[in-house]
Amino acid sequence: MKANFKYWSIAAVLGISLFDFMGTSKVEAAEVKESLPIEEKILSQDEIEAKKEEIASQIKIFDENNKEIHPYTTEQLKSMIRLTEEQPTDNPIKVLKKTYSSGYFDFYYNIWLGKGTYGKTFKDPSTLIVTYKGTARKFSVSAFYDDGRGGAKGRAQKVTLPGGWKGQFHMNWNLKKGKSYHIKFENEGNTDKLITINQATLWYN
Repeated sequence: MKANFKYWSIAAVLGISLFDFMGTSKVEAAEVKESLPIEEKILSQDEIEAKKEEIASQIKIFDENNKEIHPYTTEQLKSMIRLTEEQPTDNPIKVLKKTYSSGYFDFYYNIWLGKGTYGKTFKDPSTLIVTYKGTARKFSVSAFYDDGRGGAKGRAQKVTLPGGWKGQFHMNWNLKKGKSYHIKFENEGNTDKLITINQATLWYN
C-alpha cells in the first residue's frame, strides 16, 4: 500500500530562552493567568544560530501512519524558526474566516482543544498558534480525523516539540481539504510534570 505522506508545513515562531531541558487529569479553564516578569538573556548571533539548530534537530514530524518523515533539511527547519530577538512587532498571520482561542489550560497526559470528550470539531484548520506558560516541556500536537459523530477516528498528522524554550510557536497545516479534525495535545515527556499552555489559537474553515 502506498502511504499518503501528508505532513505539516511548520512555520515555528519560538520565543526561546536558555533553560535546561525538562523533561491523569485533564483541566481546562477560560481565564488567562498572569505570570511574573522574567529577565531575558540577550543572545549573540552565534548563540541564536546554535539555538535554532538545537531546536530544529529535535522537531519530529509524523504522517498519518505514525511513521516519522523528513520533508525538511535542518537548514530549512532553522529558517522556519524565529527567536524572540528576531520577532517583528507586527503579526504576520492574516485573518481567516474563523478563529478559536482556548484560554489557559494544563494537563499531565493529554487534552483535546475545545470542550467535550474529543474537543471541538474544526473544518479545514489552517494555522495554530500556541503560547506556552513558563519554560516548555516536551509535548506534541496532533490532528485527528472526525468520525462524523463528533469523535476522533485516526491520527492525520503529528508534530513533536522539544522542551527548553519559552514563548510561542505557530505552524501552518497541510491537511486534506474539505475534512473536519480534532486537535490533541499530548505530554511526550515525564507525565508527572504538568504541561501549561497560556493560550492556543486555531484558524480554520
